[in-house]
Amino acid sequence: MKKSIHPDDYRPVVFMDAAADFSFLTRSTVKTKDTITWEDGNEYPVVRLDVSSASHPFYTGKQRFVDTAGRVEKFQQRFAWQQDSSKGAIEKADEEKEKRRAELKAKEEESRQQITSRKKANEDRRRQILDKKKAEAEAKAAEEAAAKAAADEAAAKESAGKADAEAPSEAKSEKKPKDAPAATAEAPAADATPAAPAAGDAEKKSDKKSE
Repeated sequence: MKKSIHPDDYRPVVFMDAAADFSFLTRSTVKTKDTITWEDGNEYPVVRLDVSSASHPFYTGKQRFVDTAGRVEKFQQRFAWQQDSSKGAIEKADEEKEKRRAELKAKEEESRQQITSRKKANEDRRRQILDKKKAEAEAKAAEEAAAKAAADEAAAKESAGKADAEAPSEAKSEKKPKDAPAATAEAPAADATPAAPAAGDAEKKSDKKSE
C-alpha cells in the first residue's frame, strides 16, 4: 500500500440516535467535539443522528416525524404560532384558501362569459351574412323572373303583330274564288276566236271538193 495517503484521525466513534435510544461504536474519520463514555468505560467521540436503522420507517415499518434543525420552531416563528392561537391561524388559512378559490371561480366565470359572448357575436355575424346572401339571391331571382316576363310579353306582342299583318293577305286570298266565274265566263269568248280559222279551213276544203 502507498504511504501517506490514509487519514491519521481514523478512530473509534460512537453514533447515537437519541430519538430511538440506540447507539453503536464503529470506526470513522468524522469530526466532532462531543464525547461520551462507552460501555467498556472508555471515552469516545460521539455523533448524534437524526435517523438510523432503529428509527427509519424502511427498517421499522412505522412512520414518524423527525424535527431536523428546528423546523417546527422556524415554522412557528414565521407564522407567529402560539398554542392558544392555533385555531385562529387555521381559520385564517381556511379563509385565505376560500378567498383564492372564489377569485379563481370568478376568473373562470368571466372567461366563460367572454367565450360565450364571442361565440354569440360570431353566430350573429354568420346569420347576417346568410340573410344578406339570401336577400341577394331572392332579388336576383325576382329580377330574372321580371326579365323573363318582359321577354314573354315582348314575344307575345311580336306574335300578335305578325298575326295582324298576315290577316289582310288571308282576307284577299278568300276574295279571289268569287272572281273565278267571271274568268270562266270569259273563257268561251277566248275559245271563240280560234274558231274562225276553222271556218276558213272548212271553206278551203269545200273549194277543194268543188274543184
